[in-house]
Amino acid sequence: MKNMLKITLILLITLLTIHISFAQIETPLKVSKEAEIIDRKTYTGIIAEQYANGSPSLWKTVINGKTEGLWLEWYPNGTLRYRAYWKNSLGNGRWEYFYPNGQLRSESFYINDIAQGIFKNYYENGQLKTEATYMNGKKDGVEYSYDINGVVLSRKRYENGIQRIDEPTIFQKGIISKNDSNEWGINFMPDGKTAYFTRKNTAGKKRIYTVTKTENGWSEPTIATFSTHEDEAVFINMDGSKLYFASYKPLPDGSTTEKMDMNIWYLDRINDQWSAPKPLTSTINKSMKKGNAWPANYEAGPMTDANGNLYYWTKGTESKTTNLYYSELKKNGNYGKPQELIPPSSQKNYDTSPQLSPDGTILFFSSDYRSDGYGDSDIYYSVKKEGKWSAPKNLGPVVNSSKSEGFPSFSPDGKYFYFSSNRGDVKDAYGDNISNLYYMETKYLMIEK
Repeated sequence: MKNMLKITLILLITLLTIHISFAQIETPLKVSKEAEIIDRKTYTGIIAEQYANGSPSLWKTVINGKTEGLWLEWYPNGTLRYRAYWKNSLGNGRWEYFYPNGQLRSESFYINDIAQGIFKNYYENGQLKTEATYMNGKKDGVEYSYDINGVVLSRKRYENGIQRIDEPTIFQKGIISKNDSNEWGINFMPDGKTAYFTRKNTAGKKRIYTVTKTENGWSEPTIATFSTHEDEAVFINMDGSKLYFASYKPLPDGSTTEKMDMNIWYLDRINDQWSAPKPLTSTINKSMKKGNAWPANYEAGPMTDANGNLYYWTKGTESKTTNLYYSELKKNGNYGKPQELIPPSSQKNYDTSPQLSPDGTILFFSSDYRSDGYGDSDIYYSVKKEGKWSAPKNLGPVVNSSKSEGFPSFSPDGKYFYFSSNRGDVKDAYGDNISNLYYMETKYLMIEK
């Protein structure tokens, strides 16, 4: 009885094994070349191709005309070139490309043909080249680029496929920011399509340049027609009706006796054209006299707020350094007696280049050699609270470096923050670092209110 039970059990196991084995055996798919397929829309089978030397070139599975599963391709030398997974003729799963030496060239992941997750590119030596994250087919997150030795070349942030300028980036490199000249103090017309900035060329002359933005990008800069002397620090008011700048241009009353007499001038916008330059009155502009030591009687860095009140910099009243000044625009169109801004002005440091945030609540400026500075010159800010400016704070290491930063400004919509810096490695004929224009999105500035 026991033997009979044992035999029966063995037979059952054998029959079950045979059944399972037959159940696992499926009719093999036919193998064809592309040229042999008559109806590609209904074809089911494996497509396999070979090179003339007999080595494989392609292998993929097609079900009812749709690519399914693994897809492989090889180089003529037999090295795998491509490996990917498909479903219903759409990329689904891991995709890999290889160099002829077998080294991985790129790797990515797709769901229904849409890139998802981390995408990586490699150099032929195996060193990571780029690394980015995709969400629903668009870059989302930080993209890094490396040189062949693994040194970071760039870092870019993306949100929903749009690059976010979250760190200082050279503005229009090769067009506005060049390797053979210094640029600073960019300012825009209200529509953002015309910009003015200062450039010092290889001959050492400062001029104000202008550029226009078209569908093809920014035009090649040209010297503004009103810039005929040593000019700098252009500013356009909020409605675009006035343009201010600083210049060595001699004052028309003949009071200028020295070549380096910087004064503030302005132009009116009339019928879409700029008027001839006119100087501000002697309430603001002071003539440089023989024996005067800089920065006495030196007025520069003009800007106005929404009410037309003037901000600029010149020599402080109780020191040999420069301070920020404020002059109220009176109802009769004249400026009142200038008042020092204390704070953020200082009696020990050179404070220059005032610039208000678009809403007028934050004052930015440049300052040299402060105790909390990161380099020769840094950008600081002061917040207006209850009608008074707060003690200045350093804008922080995102903007400021171990070199010099200055001349802050904003795009008309306030989205971008611009400044000048010589943090790059390019040097002029005298061995000094070239200053270029940089920009970043305002929302990434480190502001404490």
